[in-house]
Amino acid sequence: MSFFDYLIVPFGYVMQFCCWIFPNYLAALAVFTVLIQLLLCLIFGIKTQKNSLKQAALAPKVAALRKKYAGRTDQATRLKMQEETQKMYQENGFNPMGGCLPMLIQLPIILALYQVIVNPLRYICGIFRFDGSKIATIVENFKNAGIQISSDMRTQQYDIIRYILEHKDETEHVKTLLEGQDPSVLPTFSIGGFDMSQTPEFTSILVLVPVLIFVVMIVSQIITRRFTYQDPAVKEQQNSLSMKIMMYTTPLISVYVSFYMPAAVGIYWIYRSIAATLQQMVLHKLMPPPTFTEEDYKAAERELNGSSKKKKKSGGALPTGGEKKRSLHHIDDEDEGKTASIEKQAPAAKEQTQEKEETKKELPPAVPSGAPVMKEDKGTKHYKKK
Repeated sequence: MSFFDYLIVPFGYVMQFCCWIFPNYLAALAVFTVLIQLLLCLIFGIKTQKNSLKQAALAPKVAALRKKYAGRTDQATRLKMQEETQKMYQENGFNPMGGCLPMLIQLPIILALYQVIVNPLRYICGIFRFDGSKIATIVENFKNAGIQISSDMRTQQYDIIRYILEHKDETEHVKTLLEGQDPSVLPTFSIGGFDMSQTPEFTSILVLVPVLIFVVMIVSQIITRRFTYQDPAVKEQQNSLSMKIMMYTTPLISVYVSFYMPAAVGIYWIYRSIAATLQQMVLHKLMPPPTFTEEDYKAAERELNGSSKKKKKSGGALPTGGEKKRSLHHIDDEDEGKTASIEKQAPAAKEQTQEKEETKKELPPAVPSGAPVMKEDKGTKHYKKK
């Protein structure tokens, strides 16, 4: 038993319990999805939503910072804006990476759930639950007995379960094929005359499963974004072509894979997308992000400008170990050099004004129009009439 099995086996017991209550696999799968989503919500969902609310509360301050540096794209300005933004986040207890950790932790859980779904003989029926290598022996027993099962490992266990259900009265025969194992639960995969243990094909009604996967996953992304706070800059990026391509990439990959898996696996993806969307809608309702008026944004700008003026008056100490970053645009409100330059230029401008006044006083009175004026030109004298 591998380390990963210790994570999968508990979920296998949960799925087995659901199949024991609801023998129909699709009904049991729906209950299983809801229970697991509730567990993920309690552990990770609420924490992620709280972190998102902290970010939403800082929206006016972030908008004020961006307005302050609007139109300035040089590297020094961008670095300075990032430093001020990070400092603001730290002062307000918001961690931009706080929402990433729960998602990373959920990844092995999602992989474990997937293994439970694609290995029903082992984790749901309980056949060699703690020794997966022996499943290959059972597959060989069925092949040697001339029983037709798929050569694809992803569908073999579904074929075996279907055969056991069809021959459940032949106890000894089935027990021999299963190496003496007795299944704890045998879920049924048929609903309305359709066998969900079969893989979808374009010629069968099961082709609706991949179609539903694509539609549900796209709609789920749209609704989830609507009920999730997003930074204004991220919202702008979502309109770009690359973001739209990414939006359709994952659903298309899922559709492609669903043609090689039992339809029941595709149904699970549909259930999970719906459950995750409903979870986000409920969290948004219970813990809604704050709303702000135009006055809130103006107040944040005034607060930012007020703090900048205080820094300017106090001298704005340089950071230790280097020179203060200056914008190439030379319009930084906190740039001390600008203030010093103005102060140095002021006395010089005053002296120039005084000199002009004195020159005007010393000049002779203006000559009337039409009077002859003597002009020297290369040592000669002549009179020129104006």
